Amino acid sequence: MSQGLVGSSPAPAQDSHDAMAVSAPGAVASAAEGGPSFPTAPTTAVETLLQASTKAVPGVRHVSISLVERGGAVRPLAASGQVSRRVEELQVMLREGPSVDVLHGDEPVVGLLVGCPQDAARWPELAPRLDALGLRSVLAVRMVWERKAVGVMTLAGDSREGLPCETVVLATALAAHAAATLGLARKAEQLELAMVTRQEVGQAVGILMERYGLTPEAAFAYLRRLSQNRNVKLRDIADQLRLTGRLPGDEAPHDSEAGDLEPAGADTPSSIASAPA
Repeated sequence: MSQGLVGSSPAPAQDSHDAMAVSAPGAVASAAEGGPSFPTAPTTAVETLLQASTKAVPGVRHVSISLVERGGAVRPLAASGQVSRRVEELQVMLREGPSVDVLHGDEPVVGLLVGCPQDAARWPELAPRLDALGLRSVLAVRMVWERKAVGVMTLAGDSREGLPCETVVLATALAAHAAATLGLARKAEQLELAMVTRQEVGQAVGILMERYGLTPEAAFAYLRRLSQNRNVKLRDIADQLRLTGRLPGDEAPHDSEAGDLEPAGADTPSSIASAPA
């Protein structure tokens, strides 16, 4: 990369790039293995962050965020406008560019300066298309949450002088902030879902207690066993019982289950929130 973009160093050209929509070695693979699942729509905080970035970061006029899905697919989440969205679309279509290299290579920050011979050789298809959009520079920063690559923030500008030194520092901080914002939002969703699931399963336990004379422990153990035997989420079985009054297959606990149903170490109603759901 030329000296116009400060803070990233040239990387050896790779023989090939996997598409952004498939898993690949490197950062994407690490995120695909048990990585967190993030919201399908941008939160208000993320949208505000993108708009603020175009004003606060020197030389930057366009910003976008794409996230790594479970399995390695990369999904656009939010963009500050049509130009930033087009920059991401081009990189996906061409299978090359700073965002692709950040997610599939070792460099956490990669920059491109239109007109730089080295960058034109590294990204021969993308560079002229960026020029046609009136862009002069693109900077991609890997987003990391809980030590996993979860996405990429891409920033673009139209200044012929490239991006100043402080842009890389600010962009890295913004990418970390965006990753944390999304990660914390996901944790809040998980906690809310756990509370809802606990209430729903608790209602199903109450139905079994009243209908079959089971103890709370026996009723919950029965639901959990039914979930495991049928490979159906506990929450789904509880929903069916609550909404229809029927169990899967119209089953009912045997009389003996009111007594010694609960196996050693079985969960109790107090652990509903942590049960598979």
